[in-house]
Amino acid sequence: MKHELLLKQKQKLILTPQLYQSINILQLNLIELRKIINQELIENPLLEINQQKSQEVDKIKKEEENNYCIEDKNKNQEKINISDYLSYLKEKEYPPFSFRPKSRKENRIENILSYKESLQDYLLAQLGTTTTNSLDYKIGEYIIGNIDENGYLNVSLELISKDINIEKDKIFKILQLIQSFDPPGIGARSLEECLLIQEKFLGYNNTNINKIIKYFLPDLARKAFKKIAKELNVSIIEIQNLADVIKKNFDPKPGRQIASLSETKYIMPDLIVRKKANGEYRILQNDTFLPQIKINYQYRKILDRNAESFFIEKNCFIMENKNSKQKTKDTIEYIEKKVNSANLLIKSIEQRKKTIYRIAEALISYQKDFLDKGILFLKPLTLKEVADRLEIHESTVSRAIHNKNIQTPRGLIRMKYLFSKGIDNKNENNISSDKIKKMIKNLVETENHLKPWSDQKIADLLYLKEKISIARRTVAKYREALKILPSNLRKRFSQ
Repeated sequence: MKHELLLKQKQKLILTPQLYQSINILQLNLIELRKIINQELIENPLLEINQQKSQEVDKIKKEEENNYCIEDKNKNQEKINISDYLSYLKEKEYPPFSFRPKSRKENRIENILSYKESLQDYLLAQLGTTTTNSLDYKIGEYIIGNIDENGYLNVSLELISKDINIEKDKIFKILQLIQSFDPPGIGARSLEECLLIQEKFLGYNNTNINKIIKYFLPDLARKAFKKIAKELNVSIIEIQNLADVIKKNFDPKPGRQIASLSETKYIMPDLIVRKKANGEYRILQNDTFLPQIKINYQYRKILDRNAESFFIEKNCFIMENKNSKQKTKDTIEYIEKKVNSANLLIKSIEQRKKTIYRIAEALISYQKDFLDKGILFLKPLTLKEVADRLEIHESTVSRAIHNKNIQTPRGLIRMKYLFSKGIDNKNENNISSDKIKKMIKNLVETENHLKPWSDQKIADLLYLKEKISIARRTVAKYREALKILPSNLRKRFSQ
């Protein structure tokens, strides 16, 4: 076996701490970035908030607001198709929201932070008015503490009995009391029990509803109406009508009615896009949310060679013996380290702002038709196309749009949704996948529910009407993304 020494050249990417921090800051949204800045303000004594800079930002912001108001008065208000917008948000799985008139002044009484009642608080309040015995209240308190946000009891009565050393029958009696509370179905241990409690509360005297809940919930979920009708010896139409009643009036997750009220989720746009009077769009950085930071001037003087001796004397750093010299050296090294850290943070934030702004400019320029006309005019766009246009790496674009939101005349949307895959067709070079999804949804909404179209039929219709050639499995994939059931589960029955 021969041993020898060889010299080889190879390229290796090494992420320095500076590069790592810059990459990390780029992919943070405004809320996450603010947490980082606040934490750095606590840990780094050299950093402070630049009050003058913050006032300048606020002044610019007010000027932009005033200019926007003037432009808004000189043009007709753009009409937005609310139904299209709602369906778009639903397709993109946005959280529920509500519309309310926009106001320039947001200092309203309802915007003041206040305590919001949780599901447990809501149930405990009812428990306090229905029990007078302290032992009953403690048992009920223990049970309520183990009810999840959906309204279900997570632990068995046997475990509760063993844990608090009380008879199971006594615990079951208190559980029945809690199950009589609002909202109906609370404290159930299974979906079947939850629906049966609601059936009793709603006062339905239909034995078939009771039987469907007890014995045919799996069949109801997969719409096996024929099987249920055969077992109950009734018509398919009656089972279909009963299924509609259950779907409309019963809630499988009753706890969400109360628990959702205590969950406040904030979405802060990194950029705001506004339409000017001439039809062009203006992009504004949402800087007012972030504290404007700077390095304390006094600490900078320590590192200034000309002022170093003066500053040390002023602060009683006596340089007469080795110990004092070492302390002075350690102090300067510490300050130098913190200055470098502060400079890196400030530069990373500024670089983040420039990168996101450049990408937003490219997106708004390319997707202008979408902003003007709506979802059906969203063009196919890839990360690589934007990266090549801006002469940056594709991964930089990906990090820059990660979890970022942009406020547009079409509403608040994620930046990544302005990127859309394309499919070739005969009328155009390519067409957005979001546009195809919208077409599929429209076809399903207008189909004959007695004879719903199959995925293959939808594919054929897209080709006949729009000259869009896609495979059946592609239709199935888009249909599932839209949460539309297959044709056999969409079918309705007539008399």
